[in-house]
Amino acid sequence: MAEPGSPLAQLADISEPELVLGFALAPIWWLLIAALALALFYLALRVYRRRCYFAPKRQALLLLEQIHHSGDDATQINQLIKRVLRHYQPTHPALSMDSKHWQQWLATQCTVALPDLTGLLYQRDDNNEAKSAFYLFAKAWLSGYQAKAPLPTSKAEVKHA
Repeated sequence: MAEPGSPLAQLADISEPELVLGFALAPIWWLLIAALALALFYLALRVYRRRCYFAPKRQALLLLEQIHHSGDDATQINQLIKRVLRHYQPTHPALSMDSKHWQQWLATQCTVALPDLTGLLYQRDDNNEAKSAFYLFAKAWLSGYQAKAPLPTSKAEVKHA
């Protein structure tokens, strides 16, 4: 009739299921993870290429600061602008313009006032206001330059178009 032991001794142990360590995702999740990894790789590659592409522009901005702090003349700033334009657009027609047309073309590229380049580049008087204005113009032009300077248009070309 009644067994002499405690009722707890008669209970069977609860067996836990085995811990599954190799949790397998569904194939669609692996596909989604692969697509996200490829998208991140593509994005990182694009950012890296863009950074490498604009490295000369960043270097030119650093060189512009060095030129400004050393107190050198405006011809080096003008040469720096032309070097950047030549690097990104080697066949740009503005590179072969005379100083008058070069100044007109530069003035259309940026909203910052451009001083008279003829006086700055070809005369040796120390006009510090004009030099600092040209430095500010060059800094604004280099900062805003996206390696796609528009082609110069003359009034004669517009009439024939």
